[in-house]
Amino acid sequence: MPAASIIISYYKNLPALEVILLALNEQNTQDTFEVIISEDDNEVSTIDFINQIRHSLNYSIIHVSQEDKGFYKCACLNKSIVAANSDFLIFIDGDCIPHKKFVASYVKHKRSGVVLYGRRVMLSEKLSQSILNNRKTSKLHFINLMRYGCKRIEDGLFFPILNRFSKKKSSGILLGCNMGINKADLLSINGFDEDYTFPGGGEDSDIEWRFKKRGGIEFASVRNLSIVYHLWHEQRFDQEKEIKSTSFMNDKIKAGKFFCKNGLQKIS
Repeated sequence: MPAASIIISYYKNLPALEVILLALNEQNTQDTFEVIISEDDNEVSTIDFINQIRHSLNYSIIHVSQEDKGFYKCACLNKSIVAANSDFLIFIDGDCIPHKKFVASYVKHKRSGVVLYGRRVMLSEKLSQSILNNRKTSKLHFINLMRYGCKRIEDGLFFPILNRFSKKKSSGILLGCNMGINKADLLSINGFDEDYTFPGGGEDSDIEWRFKKRGGIEFASVRNLSIVYHLWHEQRFDQEKEIKSTSFMNDKIKAGKFFCKNGLQKIS
């Protein structure tokens, strides 16, 4: 059994996906892991790309896909949970490049009943384009993060002692682009809520409050340990969508059901 299954939420961005897979191929770890490409679409070009690159990688790839009917990311994530061969799942987005010690740090700190969460560096447009053009991650070091005007560069320092002194937050902890969760814990809340058919907090904030409601779950930071670098792109969310997402989730919180009805199991 692999030590971790890395689930990449992916949609129509092959250049970014290629860089992510190459970065995962350069992980500084002795642990075995698998990668699940969770595609909220069913592009032939994705299948062709995976078939071309898989033989040059030192880990196995599972491709989970579905017909593109809109934003059904949570449904695809649930399919990926089912497909995973590991009992520990690491989630990243298809625009986030992992640090070379990303996997090792997650595996080292995984424990039963503990949800791990990391943070992301926001890359500038110029540095993002350079990395995509050259398909190399060697430019992802602290000096370049400053030089190219990236944001949240303090989260790009791999420095374990900083993690000990990270300020612990009481809410807004999870980011769907960088979190590690035991499969058994996700099963206990019925996975992701597929009622979220729009971008927002369905794949992180929603499961955060449901874990808290369930109880018996500890949240632990892997900031400055499991780092991801978020590639620049045009802003996809707007205030109207954020308000809709928050209102929808608040209604869920008021209902108070941590075991969602429309998750891995479908409950009428």
